[in-house]
Amino acid sequence: MITQNNSRELCRYYKQGQYCKFGNDCRFLHSDKPPVNKKPVKTKNTENFNPCHVPADIRLLVENSSNQAHTNLLLQTQDVIVITDLFGKEDDLTIYNNLIKEMNETGISEDQLWKLWHGDTHLIADDHLNYKDKVPTFMMIINKLRDYFNMDIKVTRFNLFLNDQQWKPFHHDASAINPEKAKIQNFTVGVSFGTTRDIAFEDAKNPEKYRKVISVVLPNATTYAFTRDININWKHGIPQLPPNKQKNMGRISIIAWGYLPQAEANS
Repeated sequence: MITQNNSRELCRYYKQGQYCKFGNDCRFLHSDKPPVNKKPVKTKNTENFNPCHVPADIRLLVENSSNQAHTNLLLQTQDVIVITDLFGKEDDLTIYNNLIKEMNETGISEDQLWKLWHGDTHLIADDHLNYKDKVPTFMMIINKLRDYFNMDIKVTRFNLFLNDQQWKPFHHDASAINPEKAKIQNFTVGVSFGTTRDIAFEDAKNPEKYRKVISVVLPNATTYAFTRDININWKHGIPQLPPNKQKNMGRISIIAWGYLPQAEANS
């Protein structure tokens, strides 16, 4: 048991530089300075006890489709959505393999069909070549996204990442910077097939060196989407994997841009 030491006299063992067998129980001082009884400073774990009704910068919604025809989510303008099973299970690569097979059978040569995109970071299929009608799996994905979200789709894209070195820089979709497109596009939805990659969101409102990044992991067959204010206030991209994590595996993302009703975040 440790006792409080109120003595003003130095311990004789301490004065002689010897070990004191009484330790903290010694009735005499083990220091040239008198003891000071200070109350421990309590660290606060809460700064504010007032309720906060400010909308979140990102509201993450996760849904299991359970083979339902339409989403049950009520979307707001600051939402990021993840749907885990709309296109099958994570370990089922059937759709990925079908997309690769059908793209190889369009009758269009590879050097015409594929073009480097976004700073030569990955490939996209050239929409001017009318390949989509020859790729039924692509059309199935687009139609299912349209019906599931009740979305008015305006534009679609086929992205191909040949390996983990290919990536996509942080960017806004066009509706964030083009007022005319903003009138008809307030929703971005994509489906990731193949190897697992992240979709990352970078805060676009602060100076670059202070920007925070939030990542969402996208296993095979994961659907992801985001609403109007996410595209305005955040940039998004697919980060390149560091060399020690690269597995030299491919990824496809099917993207659709369009319009659907969204509640204002502060309503």
